[in-house]
Amino acid sequence: MNHVICLFALLTLSLTACKSPQKEPAEAFRQAGSGSDPEQVHDIIYSLYLPTDVAGLFERTGTNYNPEFTAPTRHITLYRKPEQMAVMMGVYGVDMSYTKLFEQSADAGSYYSAIQVLAGKLDIPDPIFEASSKRLEKHFNNEDSLASVIEDIYVQTDRYFRENGYENLAALTLFGGWIEAMYIGVKIYQEESRSPEMADRILQQKYALNSMITLLSNHQESLPVAGYLLMLKKLRKQFDRVTIRYPREGFQVDTARKKIRAADATITYEPETLVQVNNLVRQIRTALIKADDDS
Repeated sequence: MNHVICLFALLTLSLTACKSPQKEPAEAFRQAGSGSDPEQVHDIIYSLYLPTDVAGLFERTGTNYNPEFTAPTRHITLYRKPEQMAVMMGVYGVDMSYTKLFEQSADAGSYYSAIQVLAGKLDIPDPIFEASSKRLEKHFNNEDSLASVIEDIYVQTDRYFRENGYENLAALTLFGGWIEAMYIGVKIYQEESRSPEMADRILQQKYALNSMITLLSNHQESLPVAGYLLMLKKLRKQFDRVTIRYPREGFQVDTARKKIRAADATITYEPETLVQVNNLVRQIRTALIKADDDS
């Protein structure tokens, strides 16, 4: 609840700032909105429920599929710590969503198999995957139905973690998915010649980052979680240099769905800040997917 209150405070300040804009430093870079239509309304998720919630970060970008953006599955047998396996379940869930988006059936199937292997290691009940496997075979080439299968897997996995006292693993699955989506977003940003639209999408994850830090802070007695928190707090220092102002008209906060609905925002930041954000996302992602036996 506290992180929701903090979010409202942040958003109130952002809206108030729109009434009496202050002079920005000459070197500041201003990017207004994520599209040319000022009437267009966008959804920004500020608190994740499932790791695949943030897959919208890379949807409708106009880019081509690149298999090098996703995490390799070759190290899957080397992931032995429950915390890292939970993280990788989130990573692979987002990768499966990415491959699904571009209708890459073989790659999507590989990620599904990897998720199933990790689930087995974490003692997640087989019936969850037995039911989804049947639906997967039937709907593999239907994008909407496949998305429903992926969502159902993570809904049931999240329920299993929480009902059996593994809230830390549920949090880490969200964390892994969020970082992987951010990483793919960063790679798309680079591939699309520094696309302003993708820069906006990346920077508007500022609120989701705050929520992620609050969530993991509840489990920092775990050594891996404490390490992840240090990395995220480093990332937050860069995001703190980003100012996001939403227009009052049409602005809504949907607390049930954990979304901000708003027309195009005005985002103020210096170019070096975006460079540092992108670099830190890449560093965190590299640390997450590193297998235990990697040198």
